[in-house]
Amino acid sequence: MAGSQLKRLADEAESQPSILERFAQSKFPRAPEGSIFVGAGDSYAASLAGFYASNGRCLALDPYSLASAPGIARGREVFVISVSGRTASNVTAAKKVKGVAKRTIAITANRGSELADVADEVIALPMAYLPRTAGMLSFSLSLLAVFEIASGPGRHDLRRMFDWARKDGGKVSWGRGTTYFLGNSLGFPVAVYAAAKTYELLGGKAHAELLEEFSHMELFSLTKSDAVNVFECFDPSGASTRLSKALAENGYEARVIPARGSSDFERLFHAVFVTQLSAVGRAREAGLSEPKFLSARRRLRMSDYMIY
Repeated sequence: MAGSQLKRLADEAESQPSILERFAQSKFPRAPEGSIFVGAGDSYAASLAGFYASNGRCLALDPYSLASAPGIARGREVFVISVSGRTASNVTAAKKVKGVAKRTIAITANRGSELADVADEVIALPMAYLPRTAGMLSFSLSLLAVFEIASGPGRHDLRRMFDWARKDGGKVSWGRGTTYFLGNSLGFPVAVYAAAKTYELLGGKAHAELLEEFSHMELFSLTKSDAVNVFECFDPSGASTRLSKALAENGYEARVIPARGSSDFERLFHAVFVTQLSAVGRAREAGLSEPKFLSARRRLRMSDYMIY
């Protein structure tokens, strides 16, 4: 595995606490009420976090939705999240809202990208952009920027959260069928991200859902080959524990990923770190040396065709 992309991803994940702590010292703008966070893929999950972190003061959209109805941005500030700055729908959305939005800010690792050129301002992620990698540091940096823009700076100890995540990474269960990730509030964007890493790293079937909605919908198609993982964070009524208990008592595989931390910021990043470490660990167990999506060449070509 030496020199493999999977090892590089594991090393990247390990490097995060110090990089993120330094980035957190940056001066971020504060999103006015009504601002819009926009992103696709991992960046869509980061955008959703902006909605919840702002207590609903800000909106979260995928770029095609905004490009289809640019009037939504009228008089608003729009934060477009794209690590590469090359995603066609992000660039199109930024162009469509030009002169409609009050201001467009790109959050990207690629200052030389078309998105950066179109935007009024750029918030640069402190990393080198590399194409076709399963986002670890890129997602965490984007998420940190969005959180601070949406809710303001807070106190946190990311090294402590990462150390907790090492201990909790083994609590994630992976199904032979579909692996479900459920979360409430800020836990839901992490569930979306966890499903994305399952697709990319492992090539497995996965699904993200809001904690409440699962019992109304997906529960009725659940099979004994599936696994359900519930993020305990941001769950004030203890629904995660009740659901996990009910599933286990009826012969289904269910796990609760415990909440750690003393602030929303810490709880959010603990859940992200657990997701990253458990996905990389599962890939190692499967004997993979690179993310599964890289070997799915035909589907990768289709993805590139649609995205870029």
